[in-house]
Amino acid sequence: MVRAAVYYALPRAGCLEQSLTLWYLLGVQGIPASVRIGIPKQTETFEAHAWVEHQGVALNQSEEPHDHYVPFDSELPGRTKEQP
Repeated sequence: MVRAAVYYALPRAGCLEQSLTLWYLLGVQGIPASVRIGIPKQTETFEAHAWVEHQGVALNQSEEPHDHYVPFDSELPGRTKEQP
């Protein structure tokens, strides 16, 4: 559903926009989640990937592409219902 919403609202949205959308919608529902951003484990060029995790499980991945990325140590904490 998030992919469909992002596709129609932001047709050129990448993984970061999709992840932030999912993170926000989960927060509105009171579901704690974190946005994770990582870089590839093996590459000579700079790339990055974003995904959303809940209890250590990636939510917006149909496969396991995030396994090929080393996440930054810091994470964007989940929002609470009280936050706008």
